[in-house]
Amino acid sequence: MLKFLTQHRDVALSGIKGFKNQPLTPKLFGLMAEYTTKSKIAHANPWRKTGAPTAGFPIEFLLAFDIFPIHPEAYACYAGSAGVTRSAIEQAESMGYSRDLCSYMKTSIGATELGWPCDFGGVPKPDLYTSANMVCDTHVKWMENEARRRHAPYFGLDVPSHVAGSGEEELERDIDYLVAQFSDLVTFLEKHTGKKFSEEKFMRIIAKSQEACRLYDEILQYRRSLPAPQYFEYQRLFMLPVAVMWNLDGCIRYYRKTLEEIRKRFGPISPAASGEREKYRLIWEGITIWYKVDLYYWLAERGARFVYEQYTESFAIRRRQTTTFNETLRQIARELLLLPYTLNLEKRIANFERKIDEYDIDGVVLHANLSCRPAAAAQQDVKAAIQKSRSIPVLILSADMNDPRSYAEGPVRTRFESFIEMMEARRAGKEAAKS
Repeated sequence: MLKFLTQHRDVALSGIKGFKNQPLTPKLFGLMAEYTTKSKIAHANPWRKTGAPTAGFPIEFLLAFDIFPIHPEAYACYAGSAGVTRSAIEQAESMGYSRDLCSYMKTSIGATELGWPCDFGGVPKPDLYTSANMVCDTHVKWMENEARRRHAPYFGLDVPSHVAGSGEEELERDIDYLVAQFSDLVTFLEKHTGKKFSEEKFMRIIAKSQEACRLYDEILQYRRSLPAPQYFEYQRLFMLPVAVMWNLDGCIRYYRKTLEEIRKRFGPISPAASGEREKYRLIWEGITIWYKVDLYYWLAERGARFVYEQYTESFAIRRRQTTTFNETLRQIARELLLLPYTLNLEKRIANFERKIDEYDIDGVVLHANLSCRPAAAAQQDVKAAIQKSRSIPVLILSADMNDPRSYAEGPVRTRFESFIEMMEARRAGKEAAKS
């Protein structure tokens, strides 16, 4: 870190300023700092194995072999939050990576090539790489290519798409397919760690991840309250402990304490008002814009707060408790196939309509993420369906999750001002109809 501070002083100072602008509580900041510290320690210890998984990969398999998860996307998010991604992305592009490829990937590769620490997006060389492709096909080639470049073993889970029209029979077939791959994964990890797989240890870890996800999900449910206890600018950081699972005991303690505080303030989960309702309650669809937390602050000044996102909900991936090993494997496979963030169009629209009603939503923002084109597919269909069935404004916002070159402050704010005017006009119309 000292070498980085010396050689990249401008980046370091800009990054520190960016981190300070985040809505971090001392405890959450401490957990994030703990993760980077433990990543560096694990990498420095030759007797401790490390692995680089992608989002959605079942990290519990790595933990069962005492493999510490060094998560490239998490570090890319750190760099995005710090607002220092541009030079890392341009470094990756100078290496031949295209402008229209994933900015998480380019942040990670560029920062690593520049020798930046993980606090700023770099990735210490792991002992192995793993990916799962249900969130993003880029994950496969990203991890595969990095494994080749850095001479490390790689394992990829192939997760089929549960497309519209697929029934329970197709789902069970796909679950069988994934469970067979879990067996291959265990063999791969045994080979590269020299350890034997323990079902008992794995089930203890699963029980902890299920409890962490249960607590996290209950906290998310409280965002139906009026007003919500947490908003997107904080929630996008709050999900990190459950997303990366580097310290499940610490994660459970943190979420349990947070939930106790929320219960004390709001009582049982209920949409009934416990305080003044937000002027505009919004849904954000897609990955956040990491480098632009100021946008969320600016919207908050105008009474617009994001109270639900499929993006943050999807990280509570262990959604049902299990008791036996075989049942657990099948449930993990089912969760990978039916992740909220990757629902087919039919189920996606139905989920939006349900959440609009549950969370008393005034408007929806669909992030047409230039780094994640598949996730932004069919947004015009989603917009048309929501406007028809719920008659609320929907804004499609073109930007990029980690590349500030794709964000224009003036046009974005102009579009949001018009969006707010539409919500205000809808409200005025409803009040006029009542009178």
